[in-house]
Amino acid sequence: MDLIERIIAKESGVPASPESVRLEEIKLGFPFPPDLKKIYLTVANGGIGPGYKLLGVKGGHTSDEGDSIAELYTLLNSADPEDPELKWPEGLIPFCHWGCAIYSCFDATKEEFPVVWYDPNMRESGEPVELMFSPHKNAFVDWLASWLDGEDLWGDRYTS
Repeated sequence: MDLIERIIAKESGVPASPESVRLEEIKLGFPFPPDLKKIYLTVANGGIGPGYKLLGVKGGHTSDEGDSIAELYTLLNSADPEDPELKWPEGLIPFCHWGCAIYSCFDATKEEFPVVWYDPNMRESGEPVELMFSPHKNAFVDWLASWLDGEDLWGDRYTS
C-alpha cells in the first residue's frame, strides 16, 4: 500500500479542485511536494494529519488566523517591522501547524522537499534567527511515513 492509500485508509475529507491547487502553487511561486499535491487532489484540502492538521489551499483548512498555505507563506515571507533581523527563508513553506506559532515546513527549493521545524519561541530578541529553524526530516515523504507509522512528530522535537 503506498502512502496516499495509507492516508485514505486513515483519514479523509473534501479534496481541493485541480484549479485551486494550481493557483496556490502560482501564488507560492513553488511546486508542492508530489505527495502533498496528491493529498490535496484525492484525500482532503488540508484538515488531516497530526497537530492542528495540514494547511489547505484556498477554500480548505486554514491556520488559526484563517490563512491558506500560500497566504501564510506570503505573510511569513514579508518584512517584520517588529523584528527587522528576521528574514524568512525563501521557499520554506509552512504546511502543518502545531500551535504556539510552531510549524512543520517543507523546503521547496530542494528536490526531496526536506522538512524543517520552525519554532519562533526558541529565539530571544537579538539572538540568531537560525535558532528558530531546525532540520526535522530529510524528505517530505519521510515526514508523511513517520506520521502514518505513529511516530510522535511533536515529541521527537522536545523530548531529548
